[in-house]
This record gives sequence, structure tokens and C-alpha cells, in this order.
Amino acid sequence: MGRFAYRAYDQVGRLEVGVVDADSPRVAAATLQSRGFLVSALSEQGQQPESALRQLQRFAGINRRDLVIFTRQLATMISAGLPIVSALRVLEEQATHRRLREIIGSVRAGIERGGSLSSEIAKHPQAFFEFYVNTVRAGEVSGVLDVSLDYLADYLERELDLVQRVRTAATYPLVVLVFTMMVAAAAIVFIVPMFVQIFRSFKVALPLITIIMVRVSGAVRSLWWLGGLMLIALAAGVVAMRRSKAGRRTIDVLILRTPILGGIVQKLAFARFGRSMAVVIRSGVPMLEGLAAVADAMGNRIIGDAVAATRERMRQGKSMAESLSRSPLIPPMVVQMIRVGEETGAMEEVLSKIAQFYEREVDNTVKRFASIVEPVLIIGVGGVVAMVALAVLLPIWTLIARLPR
Repeated sequence: MGRFAYRAYDQVGRLEVGVVDADSPRVAAATLQSRGFLVSALSEQGQQPESALRQLQRFAGINRRDLVIFTRQLATMISAGLPIVSALRVLEEQATHRRLREIIGSVRAGIERGGSLSSEIAKHPQAFFEFYVNTVRAGEVSGVLDVSLDYLADYLERELDLVQRVRTAATYPLVVLVFTMMVAAAAIVFIVPMFVQIFRSFKVALPLITIIMVRVSGAVRSLWWLGGLMLIALAAGVVAMRRSKAGRRTIDVLILRTPILGGIVQKLAFARFGRSMAVVIRSGVPMLEGLAAVADAMGNRIIGDAVAATRERMRQGKSMAESLSRSPLIPPMVVQMIRVGEETGAMEEVLSKIAQFYEREVDNTVKRFASIVEPVLIIGVGGVVAMVALAVLLPIWTLIARLPR
């Protein structure tokens, strides 16, 4: 797709100068004419070489907060009666994220060529995931696009709030852990060798803890490059695993089997399941189609596969509760509540209750984890400081004891 600079006159004779995205000059002219413009000049803009940063941004995803703001504003504008193309043009001008601005411009141009909003955003999976696209498509079919976008904005806001609470709770332990490692590394690399030279000059017999520290310090100072290579190899291996289907499944299995972390991930997944399925029902997305999109939005492929298997059983005529009960990964509480929802016809309310329950469970689990980790980290920091202090002070006490009184 190219960018074409144009000079055109509107229906009242005012001159307008701007840029339009189109596949060819003919398509660009037709697009402008469909807006009621009389084109006087049209020329293709030269393409500037992209910088490395720009190329990385092209493949980078869109920040979830930016997506929330975009969705909420688009819903408000459409609800107020603004044509979707005009609303997208306003949002394109207001967008501060360069990649998001380009995507909005591309979506707007596609709609001007006759495409639908759902079909155009589906071309940008790095910004609009499948569940988002399906919900928008359902809103278009049912004629309540603004309502579907409002549901999506609510869903994204709750999702963002939940993830941020988890990250906030995990920040303090991570900061303390990194600080402890930095202090230990600095002591081993710089402080211990300095005192060792002093002790050797006085021929002081070194205690065992000091000898251990000296050997560790020597290994770190001489083999630091090996540690760096191991970290790079580990990072490259994780990235390679994340890019392969089998690797991602292996990582997700390991995460689920990790104590505490596995429980948090599982609860997060079912909070998403309840919230997203409630949006599916509320916005009119067909159940089987919605389950396919929800399976991809679970955050863990193993749990996502369990949800996808549920969809296949429902296709064979089984109820959702019966289909979910076949998987050992689905908590019995979820199965029982969905069975109640099917029997009472209040599925949307039941799914919202499931989401609220697991969101509270995630909060409580993270808080309990933080309350346990904090004293452990404090003891760990104290232990590292005590070991370094003993390694330095014990020889000093030995040296002082040898001095004449």
C-alpha cells in the first residue's frame, strides 16, 4: 500500500491538502471522490528507508492500555452518531503511539475501500487478538457495534487492572532479589579480593568460610565471560522455545507445575475465561465461535487446549458443563457453576461471578505469596551480608589476636 499526497476541493469549494493510503493512484482518486472531493493533484510520496527502531516497532505489539483507550473512544464516538470513518480519522490524529496510528490509518483506508471494521482489524493480529475481532464482528452483525466495543473496553480494563495488580505485588520481591544479587556480586568481585591481599601480606591463616569466598571470587573474576555466555544462551533458548509450538507448550506445562506460580496462572486463566465468555454471550457471538477465540486468550496453551476440547465436545451435542467436566484442568467449582447457569438460563451472570471469584483468588494468592516472600528475602539478604562480613572479619580477628599486648 502506498501513500499519496493530494490537493482537492470539497463540495463548498474549499481547498484541502493531505495524504491518503491506497494501493494505486486510481484507488486513491476513487477514495477521495467517494468522500465528495474534486481532485486537482495527486502524487505518490517517496518511501523513506526505515530505521532499525521503526522496523522493530512494525513487528511490536500494541500496549494494552492504548488499546483500551482506543476501544473506549471509538465506542463513544459511534454511540454519539459519528460515522466510523470519521471516528477513526479523529483517533488516528490523536494517537500518540506511532504503530497504533499507522494501524488505525490502515483500518480506516480499508473501510473507505469497502471493508468492514472486523475484517480490517483482523489484518493486524499484533494489535487486535481473535477474541476482539469476533466480538466486533458480532456487534456489526447485530447492529450494536458501540455496545460491543463498550463490552470490550470493560473487559480490557478489568484484564489490565488484574495483571497490573499481580505485577505490582511481584515488583518488591524482584527488586530485593536483584539488589541482593548485585550486592553479593560486588562484595565477591571487589571487596573480598582486596582484603585477601592484606591477609596474605600478614600471613594470616584463613578460615574455611573465607577460603570458600576467595575461591568463589576467583572463579567469578576469571570466568565472568562464561557466565555471560550462559545467560545469553539461556535467553536465546527461551526465545527459541517461545517461537515454536512445542516449546511454548513445554514452557506452559512447566509453569503450571511450578508451586504457587502455577496456581496463580491457572486462576488468572479462569478469571479470563469467565470474563471473556460473559462478553461473548452479552455481545451475541455464537457460543462455539466464542469458545474458539476464548481458548486462544487464556494465557496458557495447556488450559487453552482444554477449553478448545470443550468446544469440540459441545459440537457433538454435549452441554458446556458436561464438556468441561471431562478435563482434569477445569476446577469442579467452574463446572458446577456453569451447570447452574445452564439450568437457570443465567449463564452470563454465572460467568461474571466465576471471573469475580478467581480475580479475588488471584489477589489473595499474590498477597499471601508476598507476605511469605518478604521475610524470606530479608533473611536471605541478611545471610548474604553475614557471610561476606564473616569472611572478612574472622581473619581480622585472628590478626588482632596475634598482635602483642
